[in-house]
Amino acid sequence: MKKILLGFAVLASMSFASCEGFLEQEPTGSQSDALTLSKYDGLNSAAAGLCGFLQSDSWMDGQLTMASEMMVGNARNPLQEQGSGRYRLTTWNYHKSSTLGLYASGYYAIACCNNVLNNLEGKTSNVVTEQMINNLRAEALFMRAYCMHQMVCLYGQPYSWLYDENGNLEQDASNELGIPVVLKTEFGFPARNTVKEVYTQIVKDLLDAEAAIADDYVRANVLDKAATVRKSTIQALLSRVYLHMENWQGAADYATKVINSGKFNLAGPAEYKAMFGAAIAPEGGEIIFEVYGSNQNAYWDNSGWAHLSYVTNFGEDGSADVCATQDLIDLYTEGDVRLEMYAENKGEYYTKKYPGKEGAAIPRYNNICLIRLSELYLTRAEALANGAKITGISADMDMAAIAAARGVEPVAATPANIFDERRRELAFEGHGFFDFHRSQKSVVRKDLHESKNQNVPFPSYQWALPIPLHEMDVNPNMVQNPGY
Repeated sequence: MKKILLGFAVLASMSFASCEGFLEQEPTGSQSDALTLSKYDGLNSAAAGLCGFLQSDSWMDGQLTMASEMMVGNARNPLQEQGSGRYRLTTWNYHKSSTLGLYASGYYAIACCNNVLNNLEGKTSNVVTEQMINNLRAEALFMRAYCMHQMVCLYGQPYSWLYDENGNLEQDASNELGIPVVLKTEFGFPARNTVKEVYTQIVKDLLDAEAAIADDYVRANVLDKAATVRKSTIQALLSRVYLHMENWQGAADYATKVINSGKFNLAGPAEYKAMFGAAIAPEGGEIIFEVYGSNQNAYWDNSGWAHLSYVTNFGEDGSADVCATQDLIDLYTEGDVRLEMYAENKGEYYTKKYPGKEGAAIPRYNNICLIRLSELYLTRAEALANGAKITGISADMDMAAIAAARGVEPVAATPANIFDERRRELAFEGHGFFDFHRSQKSVVRKDLHESKNQNVPFPSYQWALPIPLHEMDVNPNMVQNPGY
């Protein structure tokens, strides 16, 4: 089968082979050709595979997840135990070849979404209903929006960025460069859209997906419902996107839709510890969206070393590559069940959120949680603290709900307390960089043994990663981020 044509320049001359280094592994696999995409069954299979690329070690099953934590002081390289040596991300010392795999993987996934979206017309029949087509449309729109949101946060300044290139205040993000918005699968040299334009497309995709998908849709014949796109999944991501836009009412409204759906519940202490190693997300639990870890996934390399569940060498299940900083550990209080999710060895703390799935042999694979109900409570608390209104609900009530589930005393819903609670609750789940980025917070680290960039101020050019050199070389319309 012929390879698909991708809607950006960097992949035009790339082979799908791996290479070493920070976020440099290029995407693997290919999507069905035009013949397969001409039929509903082919499109259905293509849509089913859209979430699979997130298991790539360039994205959620490795590099991006850990990079997000290490960059902002939640994690660092261990001194006492030697991991694989993959993660050296604490210094913010990026160059123009650092993020090739990340950039390529993101746009490869977007191209696969576009392949589905651009081939849906005329596929209804006496057995294929319009709603069936709309469900596929919603899945592809969601994944495109998810990828674009990750990419614009990494390669652009925050949506609420209020400084121009001279350090002067401005009122919106309209003049700041984001990423190219690519909506068709075709060869070309797209220019970068503004951050505001990218977010406009993301919101449109998610609203269209919410309207298109059936209320009760769950992809047929799946083991793990949480690894599929459902209406609640779309609404949860929209709440997150609105939070990044500081659309406080929108963030609160969509968080409330998910919380009030009755489909999810905050996990108690025993359930909390167990859910990270569960074979599938517990029905009625707090996992809304996750990547289903499997050695049958095209993005699993079958060695195990490249993934989050790279096991410790001191008898504990979990990720051995990085450890929590003392800065993070000090945020927890005695009796907090979340503190039990760290394995202590020689004075260092390793996350136990990636123990390998129950019954999985070595090399182990793990489901990767991307959206949990607790995030929606914290999103709503932050939105309410910033002026949003939900009848009968306060920010303090949402903070108390999280505290009760984790076995700690609640704290007042101040901006600082909510931010710290997000660090405690969502640590090692890939939220760190994104929360600091959207909140425009400087990184100040005490527990760091690297020699460079212990503290990273905001504002700084460093909060937007460099466009890969290869993309700059082959795309005449591409503009590099300042500072690189």
